[in-house]
Amino acid sequence: MLHFTAIVVVALLLLVAPLTECLPGAMDESALVDDCLTTNNISQAEFQARINMNSSEEDLENLDRKYKCFAHCLATKANILDSGGLVDVAKIDEMEPLSDERRQALDNCKRAHDEQAQADGCEYAFSILLCVSDHLEGSDESGVEGEA
Repeated sequence: MLHFTAIVVVALLLLVAPLTECLPGAMDESALVDDCLTTNNISQAEFQARINMNSSEEDLENLDRKYKCFAHCLATKANILDSGGLVDVAKIDEMEPLSDERRQALDNCKRAHDEQAQADGCEYAFSILLCVSDHLEGSDESGVEGEA
């Protein structure tokens, strides 16, 4: 089962890092995360406790909606959604070139979840993160090792 920490790492690598690199003077990563935490009424302590939770205590499929909306907030602020609210792989690739592994994971996850976007943006964003994390966790590219 995926761990919430893995989801956060993927979110930071795919959503936050490209935004902060391409928009000089924009909020730094921690400010962006803080803004989305505040927007979704998640305290720093609550967020940290969630990250520190061990995988046997987690139920990511039934995660509180505010954490799913946190993922949507990051995607929105990172400007990686197209006008229809779908993840735009080309935009992500323009901000920070994607490895073939990450591009394939995003493409596969978009095919599986794009229909969900119009119904519920928060569920969609979180489903994409779960899916990408699952793809990368099962590959040699975890999203952590080898990253600069």
